[in-house]
Amino acid sequence: MKACDLNLKDELQFDFEQGLTSFRDSRLVLIDANALGLLRQNLIEVLGMEQARHFFLRFGYQQGFSDFMQCQLSYQFENETELFAAGPVLHTWEGIVKASILEINYDRQQGSGYIKGIWKNSYEAEQHLSYNAYSTDPVCWSLMGYASGWSTGFFGVPMLAIEEQCVGCGNADCCIVIQPLSCWSDAVALPYREAFKDFHPPIK
Repeated sequence: MKACDLNLKDELQFDFEQGLTSFRDSRLVLIDANALGLLRQNLIEVLGMEQARHFFLRFGYQQGFSDFMQCQLSYQFENETELFAAGPVLHTWEGIVKASILEINYDRQQGSGYIKGIWKNSYEAEQHLSYNAYSTDPVCWSLMGYASGWSTGFFGVPMLAIEEQCVGCGNADCCIVIQPLSCWSDAVALPYREAFKDFHPPIK
């Protein structure tokens, strides 16, 4: 199958008697974006910007990694590129952001890759700006975490996604670059390296 054939409307299971909503073998919890935005802002106010960023990076990473494992086990894609592209499709269906790939070059066997993408309608940028002024640093922490987790699952080596542009910084859209953690300079990646330190789940 192609990534574009993935339709979450056909995959969600609602069990009212048991109080369970699921996507294949993964239990889902439907949460209002405003409630999640309030949680995010409370964490910023209690923990500070740096620790809140770490929290949401790790939160997003776990979601992205888990989604990848579920997709890899549940579907047979035409090729590796379609498997990778299923990540942005799922991210979009989940109502988090409209995600599209602009450029993709990789060698999965070597664990190398360079991906550029664009995000539109990021819920996290929207929520950040509901409480804060424009930032000098990217604010879509859980989205960067998700892309990092999905990509790490796909490549089998630690990958890091960082926004080059962000609506939370005043840009029109959010633009993302994904590449191996080792390819990022310390000057750019240090805040994110610290968040993911000793956190990568085992590649199965």
